[in-house]
Amino acid sequence: MGPLVSLSSSNWLICWVGMELSFLGAIPLMLSDSGFLSMSKESVMKYFCIQALGSGLLLVGGIMYYMSPGNFWLGEFFFMGGLFTKLGVFPMHFWVPGVTAGLNWFPMFVMLAWQKLPPFAFLINLLEGSEWMKTVLLVFGGLSSLFGGLIGINQTSVRAMLGSSSIVHTGWACMGAVSGGLWTYYFIYCVSFFVLVMLFLLSEELIAGFSLLSLSGLPPFISFAGKWVVLKNLLFGDFGYIFLVLPIVGALLSLFFYLKFFYSFYLKWSYLLDPKKYVSSSCLIFVVVSGVFTLFLL
Repeated sequence: MGPLVSLSSSNWLICWVGMELSFLGAIPLMLSDSGFLSMSKESVMKYFCIQALGSGLLLVGGIMYYMSPGNFWLGEFFFMGGLFTKLGVFPMHFWVPGVTAGLNWFPMFVMLAWQKLPPFAFLINLLEGSEWMKTVLLVFGGLSSLFGGLIGINQTSVRAMLGSSSIVHTGWACMGAVSGGLWTYYFIYCVSFFVLVMLFLLSEELIAGFSLLSLSGLPPFISFAGKWVVLKNLLFGDFGYIFLVLPIVGALLSLFFYLKFFYSFYLKWSYLLDPKKYVSSSCLIFVVVSGVFTLFLL
């Protein structure tokens, strides 16, 4: 309920309180799985320390930005730093792979998807009153995409790889916040990530591999529609081609580790005559065809 409190409030302080509610409510959820308890405790401590730092920066920056007009530039700086810490945007991206490596699938989905809703809403509100922050966000969004791709190449754990993937997608979403395609990209990412989590819970490894390729943004899959919306809005908004170099290179680098894990799932998978094959076929049709139909609507 924390993100809903943030989105429905007209007071910035209540929005901040809603973010803290979602942050504190996610901690026992991360510890709910006994199978990952030893790793989850370490991840929760990392997550708590980093999010507490982000909350402090947000509170100080909010007081300067909304309540002290004399420190307008400094307030924007602190506020943006707190949002970067909450979202895991470069240069505050270092905590994401280490935290996700010790989480189970559903708490990971809550942390990487649902928890990012209030910070993105705050980010759009901040950009509406500041033109120079748009250029800053384009640069750091592109760097986040690039460094997320570099970090993901070195990962051998699926969970840590998904954390690196989240850094890449957050960079693209930040660029969407500037160009106007944020919510489309965020919704498509949440749907794709939720499908991936459900497939992992159902032990459908081959189709989970196809869902990983969907997260990469290859053209037949639905995530390509989100990347296309962001690219199209950036080009039509006359932001300059130079800002597209870093996110495209980052998407190319991320494709390497998506293909690496897909190949691993493919080698482990055996197509036996059991009811799961129908689940696999239907999921594959949904993941592929949904992206094709979405392209006709753009």
